[in-house]
Amino acid sequence: MEGKIQQLVNELSKNERVQAVIHDVHILQDKLNSEMNKTITMFKKSAGDIEKNILAYKKQLLSQKDRLEKELRAKAKSLQVKPAKKMAKSAKATVKKTTTAAKKKTATVARKTTTKKRA
Repeated sequence: MEGKIQQLVNELSKNERVQAVIHDVHILQDKLNSEMNKTITMFKKSAGDIEKNILAYKKQLLSQKDRLEKELRAKAKSLQVKPAKKMAKSAKATVKKTTTAAKKKTATVARKTTTKKRA
């Protein structure tokens, strides 16, 4: 069996048509390899360009984020009204004073009325 296979291989290698087909296959394979290498280099170049664009866009976004954060902090500081807190505390104190004063007045009026009734 192996002898027959070896004999067929020898006959085919001597055949001119088979040799022409093998030669054409090698030429097409070389063309395919060169096209593949060109395509790969184009992909690598475009990938590098895309990566550079993404990094530039990232830097731009980070700077915009920082600028917006600074603006928001400035607005937050300007919106904080410290005197309003002091006024609120003093308003609470005056409310407490008026309520305690009113309680004292009602207590004294109640004492006077109870003492007058006894007399």
